[in-house]
Amino acid sequence: MNYVLNSLLRKVKQTRCALLPAIALALSVPARTAPTDYTLTVVTKTGETISGKTLIGFKLPSFGANSPAINSNGNVAFYATYAEGVFVGEGIFTPTSLVLKTGDVVRGQILDGIGFVPALNDAGTVVARGLLSSGASAVLTTTALLAKTGDTISGRTLTDLGIPVIDNDGRVAFVGSFSGGAGIFTQAALLAQSGQLIAGQTLDSFGSPVFNDRGMVAFQSWPSGGIGSAIFTPTALLVKTGDTIRGKTLTDLFFGPALNSAGTVAFIGAFSGGTGVFTQKSLLVQAGDTIGGQTLTSFGSPVINDSGIVAFFATCRRGAGIFTQTSLIVKTGDAICGRTVIGMGQPAINSDGLVVFVVLFSDDSSAIMLARPKVTQ
Repeated sequence: MNYVLNSLLRKVKQTRCALLPAIALALSVPARTAPTDYTLTVVTKTGETISGKTLIGFKLPSFGANSPAINSNGNVAFYATYAEGVFVGEGIFTPTSLVLKTGDVVRGQILDGIGFVPALNDAGTVVARGLLSSGASAVLTTTALLAKTGDTISGRTLTDLGIPVIDNDGRVAFVGSFSGGAGIFTQAALLAQSGQLIAGQTLDSFGSPVFNDRGMVAFQSWPSGGIGSAIFTPTALLVKTGDTIRGKTLTDLFFGPALNSAGTVAFIGAFSGGTGVFTQKSLLVQAGDTIGGQTLTSFGSPVINDSGIVAFFATCRRGAGIFTQTSLIVKTGDAICGRTVIGMGQPAINSDGLVVFVVLFSDDSSAIMLARPKVTQ
């Protein structure tokens, strides 16, 4: 049931582009402070053909550019729309192959639509959210329906499913709705649900979960009748509205958390007078800080790896870019392979610090970019 991608990225086009200043890191316990350069490589771009499908975009019109997935082996999976003659479809791709597409039949069910954020583990298994011709929402791989609306898990019959994540043991987690509530599910179990009490907080609604390499799951929830928002595991409270971190008292938590194998979560927090990128113990960067000559004004969802490198999309006074807590990777106005960057999507990061993201160009083309940190001697 696994779709093995290991070794596929070895065939990725070796298009080397401009070197841009970018990253070196620090995390909740800073390890490095000096920026290092990144080499940007085009993984694939609109106009290229993969498995007979000509790529025409990496985004849905109503959602903007979407985050690709990358595992510790450097393999990449991504959502794309494609053309095949006059037909336009959507699918999940690697740089060299088509993994899943609309019209595929999985266990007797036709796939009518595909979620725009795939998940990928180190075994190469790709999982995505899909819409079936029966009208059911599903979490699926190329060969298996792992869960769908109408299924009963731990006594709860699913009425809706969210975007899935997958760990290295093949366990998949997602937000699921059921009559009278919602919860965090795997394909076999209910991990947390509305009405449950964790650390004195009664869970109500949920954001998308995240896994780390040790199988730990974390998620954002909005407890009922209490604090505004918090990040939990199924058994513990990690951080909440009202906590004070490095002198900043959190008034809200935005987007979903990211999680590394040490159990460190990265998230966007609001406080009186601003917003910033936090972990449970540190304020990494806040609006008004300058990184790579750019003054930051707002933030997208962060991602974190086991070295404590946090990458994120941010707007700045003169555009937007992909940053770490110490470095600029790419910004609007940069030239890549002779084309001008006008926008970019949320990044993903792996254990080696490789960062992958979508860039949009002024000529209406777009690309999946891989940023690789240069090794300093």
